[in-house]
Formats: sequence, C-alpha cells, structure tokens
Amino acid sequence: MLIIGEKIVVILCVTSLFWSFAYRYQTQQALIWWNDRLWRRMCREGEGIRNGLLQESFVMRRHLELSSENSIESQQQDKYYLATIEKFHYLLKELSDYLSPAHIDDSLPLTTKHILESWKSRIPDLNFNINSPSNWHQESYNFSRIVLMVLDELLQITLSNSNIPSISINFKSQQYFNECTVEIIYLELLSKTVSKNKKEFSCLQNTFKYLTCGKCMHKRDNNTEIWYFKWKCS
Repeated sequence: MLIIGEKIVVILCVTSLFWSFAYRYQTQQALIWWNDRLWRRMCREGEGIRNGLLQESFVMRRHLELSSENSIESQQQDKYYLATIEKFHYLLKELSDYLSPAHIDDSLPLTTKHILESWKSRIPDLNFNINSPSNWHQESYNFSRIVLMVLDELLQITLSNSNIPSISINFKSQQYFNECTVEIIYLELLSKTVSKNKKEFSCLQNTFKYLTCGKCMHKRDNNTEIWYFKWKCS
C-alpha cells in the first residue's frame, strides 16, 4: 500500500508540473499575441497621424510662411500662429514615431539610432554611440517591437535621473540569434540610482525574457552598467 501511495504522489506531482508548464506556456503565448495586436494597432494609428494630421499641419505652416500680409500686427499674429503650428507639428511627429517607429520594418539598429537622436534633441548633454553589423538578421516585426520597447523603457528609466550618462549600444548578429549590449556610464557612482530603479530593472528583465523567450543579463560596477540582451531570430 505504501508503494502504491508513493506512486500516486509521484503521478500527482508530475501531472501538476505538466499542467503548470502548460498553463505558463499558454499564458506566454497569450501575452505575445496581445502584444502583437497592440503594437499593430499602434502602428496603424501612427501611420494615420503621419499621413493625415502631419501633412495637414505642414501645409498650414507653409501657408503661414508664404503669407504676403505686410502689416506689423498681421506679421505678429502670423509668427504666433506659426510657432503654435510648429509645436503642434513637432508633438504630432513625436507621437507618430512612438506609435509607429521609423525604419522598424527595415532595421532594428537603425530604428534604435532614430530613437536615440530623438532623446538627444530633448537632452543635448546626452552622449551616445551605436554600432550595428552590416549583415544584421532582421527579425519579425513583433520581435523588433518588443526589443525596441524594452530598449526605450530602459532609456526612460535611465534618463529620468539628473545623473545624465553616456550610452553605447552594440548590436551583433549570429546565425540563429541576435544580440544587443548596452553600456551606460554615469558621471557619478550608482548606489542611489540603482537602489531607486531596482524594481523597474527587474520587471524589465522579466518582460524581455517572457515575451522573447530570450536572455537578459544586467551587471554594474562603480559608475558603469551593462545590459545584455539575446533573442532568437524568427
């Protein structure tokens, strides 16, 4: 009876583990599907803004620039309207690039460079460098968006501090995998910054691993942080 009881316990444990892994796999696939649906909808919205409101605001801006009114009052009004339209146009472009990043279908490294240049326009003191291979293996749109989302969120967390770092991003392609190494060098020591962002960094690592089935490692030393991402080409 004891042996039979032990066998039953083993069978129950194996069954429990099987269903646990099955549930985890189903949950992971559901999240990947949901993420894909979400980003595709955002892409459509971004393209709509880029092809609609952005074009209309550009036409309005050109109309004001070419205005032939000569009165001082009219010129002042035109300058005010022009400044407003330029601000509106800039914000629309930012929103459009966020919803549907430029070059996302062609090259993840190129898209990342575009995002870094956008950050540079907002934070002039930011120094960055990006290296990408000539033989980059472009993955599916969904995987590119996930990696880009994680990199952008890493920048959001990192650049929210007053301790503005210099950032170096290196992309690398292997036969079946793509890799990205992010080196962040701060002017000051990391103790306060790291403890403040520890939870966010942990969530970021888990998100990347879960949605890409890839690897994400993070280490720090004095004033330097290094992030390593690896995912399978799809």
